[in-house]
Amino acid sequence: MGIFILITAILLFVSIFLAFRIFDIYKIDNSQALIINYLVAAIFTFSIYDGNISVSEIVNQSWFIPSIALGFLFALSFLLYALSTQKAGMAITSVSSKMAILIPVLIGAYLHDSESLTIINIIALFLAMLSFALIFKKDSTEKVDSKIIILPILIFFFSGINDTLLKYIREVYFHISNSDLNSELFFLATLFSISFIISLFLFGIPLIVKKKKIEFKNVVAGFSLGILNSFSAFSMFKAMGYFESSVFFPVFNIGIVSLSAIIGVLVFKEKLTRINYIGLATAMGAILLLTI
Repeated sequence: MGIFILITAILLFVSIFLAFRIFDIYKIDNSQALIINYLVAAIFTFSIYDGNISVSEIVNQSWFIPSIALGFLFALSFLLYALSTQKAGMAITSVSSKMAILIPVLIGAYLHDSESLTIINIIALFLAMLSFALIFKKDSTEKVDSKIIILPILIFFFSGINDTLLKYIREVYFHISNSDLNSELFFLATLFSISFIISLFLFGIPLIVKKKKIEFKNVVAGFSLGILNSFSAFSMFKAMGYFESSVFFPVFNIGIVSLSAIIGVLVFKEKLTRINYIGLATAMGAILLLTI
């Protein structure tokens, strides 16, 4: 059962990258789709939650303040995921997001003596930097667009900050001994709600200023993404309960990177050189070492 849920989680996360790639083909407005996505994800998650729902109940939660910062990062990161997937490709975007686990590892080593850097961490750090150089390496005749390169780099930093803050909230407010799936659903639904409100300000106001009409295809795209977003989060939480972290994170992260790369190359004909493939393999090695 655990293997099935883990595979499902990997497929759902890859489906989000795939959805962003399809958005580009059908000229979906990312801003409209992302706003609707968070609204649908919030409503859907709250509908599953078994408990009282009120503004006072949400605001009085100990994790409410840090969840505001995380909601802002979620909203902005999702837009970066969309743009990077469409401009830089699924393979590069997925490896940038998953290699971002390097950031919470480094921050944890800096803040906690119990998480000091090991030789393995240092080797992984070197491989991570090397893989970036190899992944972005182009043929001598092909010019590199700096505007495209900046997107995966931003993904790397934003995903790393997301993971760090999420890890902090998990450790401080959701201790393994007193945490349950229902309380996590409440937190997740609140997080989606905050991201929806923030996305209204970030993306909704510019749409109003530009007097852009809401198109039906954008609503359908946003609704589909919201359902995917919800189920991917559920499956990840569920899968984590079946495996040790040392097993879950390497399989989960490398599964997403490798499958995204395969789909990007075979389905969307993304061009990767031999050096780029070596870079992807190096990145998977770095991810594996960072999560052991």
